[in-house]
Amino acid sequence: MKAAFCVLLLLVPMSALFAQSGSLPPLPPKLSLPKSGLELERRTQSGSFFDVVGRRAVIVGYENRTLEAWVYPLKIFDDFHLSFQLEGYPLEYDGRDLQVRINVRPEATSFTYSHAAFTVRQTLFAPIDEPGLVMLLDVEAVLPLQIIGSFRPKLSLMWPAGLMTGNVEWDKRESAYFLTEETNRFVGVVGSPVAKDVSVMPYQEEPRDAPVRFVIDVPIQTLRTSFIPIIIAGSVQGRAQARATYRKLLSQIQPLYEQTVAHYRRLQEEMLSITTPDERLNTAFAWAKVGIDKGVATNPFLGTGLIAGFRTSGNSERPGFAWFFGRDALWTALAINSYGDFATTRAALNFLKKFQREDGKIPHEISQAASLIPWFTDYPYPWASADATPLYIIAHADYLRASGDGDFIRANWDSIVKAYRFSAATDTDGNGLIENTKVGHGWVEGGRLYPPHEEIYQQGLWIQALRSLAEMAEMLGIDAQLAQQARQQAERARQAVEETYWVESQKIYAFATNLPRSEPGEDEREEKDPARKSRMGELRRSKLIDEVTVLPAVPMWWRLLDEKRADQMLDRLGSAELSADWGARILSNQSLLYDPLSYHYGSVWPLFTGWAAMAAYKYYRAHIGYDYMMANALLTYDNALGYVTELLSGELNQAFGRSSHHQIWSCAMVVSPMVHGLLGLEADATRHRLTFAPQLPADWDEVMVKNFRLGDQRWNLSLGRSAPSLEAKSRTVFRVMRLSAERIQLGENSRPAEILFAPSFPLDAEIRRVRVNERETKYDLIRATHSLICQIKLNVTGETLVEIEYVPGTEVVFKRTALRVGDSSQALKLLGADASENTLRLEIEGLSGATYELLVQSHKPTLKVVNAELLSTRGDSLIQTRLRVIMPQAERGSYARQTIQLELGPPPRR
Repeated sequence: MKAAFCVLLLLVPMSALFAQSGSLPPLPPKLSLPKSGLELERRTQSGSFFDVVGRRAVIVGYENRTLEAWVYPLKIFDDFHLSFQLEGYPLEYDGRDLQVRINVRPEATSFTYSHAAFTVRQTLFAPIDEPGLVMLLDVEAVLPLQIIGSFRPKLSLMWPAGLMTGNVEWDKRESAYFLTEETNRFVGVVGSPVAKDVSVMPYQEEPRDAPVRFVIDVPIQTLRTSFIPIIIAGSVQGRAQARATYRKLLSQIQPLYEQTVAHYRRLQEEMLSITTPDERLNTAFAWAKVGIDKGVATNPFLGTGLIAGFRTSGNSERPGFAWFFGRDALWTALAINSYGDFATTRAALNFLKKFQREDGKIPHEISQAASLIPWFTDYPYPWASADATPLYIIAHADYLRASGDGDFIRANWDSIVKAYRFSAATDTDGNGLIENTKVGHGWVEGGRLYPPHEEIYQQGLWIQALRSLAEMAEMLGIDAQLAQQARQQAERARQAVEETYWVESQKIYAFATNLPRSEPGEDEREEKDPARKSRMGELRRSKLIDEVTVLPAVPMWWRLLDEKRADQMLDRLGSAELSADWGARILSNQSLLYDPLSYHYGSVWPLFTGWAAMAAYKYYRAHIGYDYMMANALLTYDNALGYVTELLSGELNQAFGRSSHHQIWSCAMVVSPMVHGLLGLEADATRHRLTFAPQLPADWDEVMVKNFRLGDQRWNLSLGRSAPSLEAKSRTVFRVMRLSAERIQLGENSRPAEILFAPSFPLDAEIRRVRVNERETKYDLIRATHSLICQIKLNVTGETLVEIEYVPGTEVVFKRTALRVGDSSQALKLLGADASENTLRLEIEGLSGATYELLVQSHKPTLKVVNAELLSTRGDSLIQTRLRVIMPQAERGSYARQTIQLELGPPPRR
């Protein structure tokens, strides 16, 4: 939604502000701020999270509450808020009560405070690469107005190095507070050229925890014509550096703001963009790129890498997950590669390489204060997980495919091989499966599923890491023997997974193997529920933890599992036992171990949702993939406006209080399923090949892809489907799918690309002919379990038009509606829609006793319906049939399954 107001910017330098004490510095006139293009706006929602993020500093807070500021690795203050006092009015109006609108743009967040006598628009922005933050106040008032700022100085280092005694003093020359500590090394600055201190205690007073307050009191004409800046800065190099940063931010507000706008314009205009018929999805994709980009952080001691997410720190010294994580960065890198920001991927990989352990293990987490304490030797956190190490190999190979940058891989080859050798050595019993025991958790870190011995999640990463290692070695001609060895290990591990984890009686892949033990763990000893306690004891003694979890989706992301078994596993992944309307639970809600409020055995993570979406698309269960993809995309609008949260309840559409509401890999799981799942876009830059294998919803007739990177080239792809028409001879209804592929040169490489265009159709569709640039060409048809895939291989040098003439087939129009925060699951779940020549079979789940409507689209009429009511049909070429289904009665609030069958007649003669 577009903003209803115009925020203002400076035209003249701020150097004149640094006047002698006692003089009021001149303020610049108001003018409009430029915008990068993306914008969301709504009324404020008390308690919803927001953040304003740069590479070196961040503001985090909650709407209608207070905010806190960090300049890495320092917390500067918390409990910041504004209040206002009108001349002649005895009351002080708390801004938290007057905050009515929030406007979010990638470059800035603005709040509107509204009173009958004044409007204040507060714009917050973080210059991309400066250790500071800027707050701009645009005031309209009918009476003279005082603005009061209040905050609690909290100068401290990020967890776990936060021990220091802070001091606050007012500097009249700078009109700013200086926050210091004993060494004078770490310094924060908060000030405004027109601020006056009203609260710093004299030295003689006893220290106490009281907020610092300052007043901005300028003539009403000045408020009407001028812009009021408040500056927050920080330094780890002493007072002089902090002062210099403060002055720079004051004097360069306009160019710093314009640089921030330009950065986010480039992110949208030069990186991958996607346009579909669903504007909600288009906007969510664009914001997901922004959300990921804001995860890039520069620490003055550690360098630049990817952090995990943002939340307020509250009374702690941890602002959400705003420190560096291995696996978070690596899962996110797969999304970054897909939209073409190769420089960020290189920075993330090189950061982890810098801290790789000598034996090859990749760190799990690195505090922003790690260089100031014995982090890597005295704390358990840096080496807590095992999964970052195989993910490190996978991310390098993914980068190579997208970028073609062999030089980077060669430079990191020794590090990659060390990671491989570390992971390989964790298979201590030689069964082909790498282990979590004594190595680190794969996914589950604690609780009723802990400790696993060999997680299927970890095996999926290991097999793909082995294949990735072999692929890189072969592509670059580095080590043929190692490549052969890795491929053999991958195949052995794949077979071991099938033999070890498949549970035929349940038609599932189990969660993990277990090392049976006689003594119960702490969770089991404390368990009060007899049935749950019995199940925990059973699993403790078993060699296999045969719980239904989302984790088999990870090996399915790369199609590593048996096709038939994976299809059966997807029946469970897409069902209501794992699928809430807002995403995927880690554990079936039918399990005795399930707890919807747990971190690791019941909650919904957008990360899991992305895994499940990818798994469904890879095995051509597009309805499940679409449902999960949209669940993540729609979370963009629920809480932290523009961003996706870390985890939610398993039973209610509500994020946890401890959730990091702007979680980087959650944003990544909007991007990856859309690029690699829905659109089936894959790059292989070393071979100069591009795959475009879309699985489009039935009612989508066009998609546009702009700036898809294939090495040093960009490609624009436009896909459209024409309305039904009649073939002259047979009078049969057919449609035409048209692909326009166009290379947009980026580098010097003018080599033609091999494009594999492989769209999916319903099983009863009929491909009539394929033309490339108006010439008939050969194609291959692949009949998968649920789809008909038409494969066309192209050698493309310039703009190319591909036309597929086809009889449409039969499919279901499945729309994803937005959710309300706090709702329980109630949406229909379409698990399967398989069409044959005369029949359409639908497998659905719905809330017990609930009524749903479905729309079936076909070139054939419906003659008979089983387990549903035929409401209406319309159309004489593509026939749309509306169905009503009433779900069977079961336990209140539970889901029931129903099979609907449609008998289809021959296409009508026209």
